[in-house]
Amino acid sequence: MISHSANDTQTIAADLAHRLHGGEVIALIGDLGAGKTTFVQGLALALGVTTRVKSPTFSIVNEYQVPDSPSPGLDQVIHIKRLVHADFYRLKNDAELSALSLSDEQRADTVLLIEWPNAVSVDLHPDITITIEHRGLDEREITIATN
Repeated sequence: MISHSANDTQTIAADLAHRLHGGEVIALIGDLGAGKTTFVQGLALALGVTTRVKSPTFSIVNEYQVPDSPSPGLDQVIHIKRLVHADFYRLKNDAELSALSLSDEQRADTVLLIEWPNAVSVDLHPDITITIEHRGLDEREITIATN
């Protein structure tokens, strides 16, 4: 898919959000400034998250609660209660990853979104891989692959 703006990227993410059930691990791949966090913002907004979604580059992991009532446009009952947004960019080794205990976050009511999953050597076995590539000043190519 081609995105021509941050709004386009968030709309593509919202479409994916409507197909999630909970328990998914999503890998987000792309250069700095590609739009990975923008994608997460669109996904969170579509699920009804009202808290401002920020890049977890410095905090490493941010958690967002999904409200019980569905957001506008969602017909199905949401079984997702949490989004966990992690960024491995600053991790120096697998021991730092292990200290995060992200395996505890892999629950049926949680969607785990990971930016820079290739920064560590541990194979995370994502259910979905999102690749965002610059194609021009504001243009991005977004590929969504299920594994």
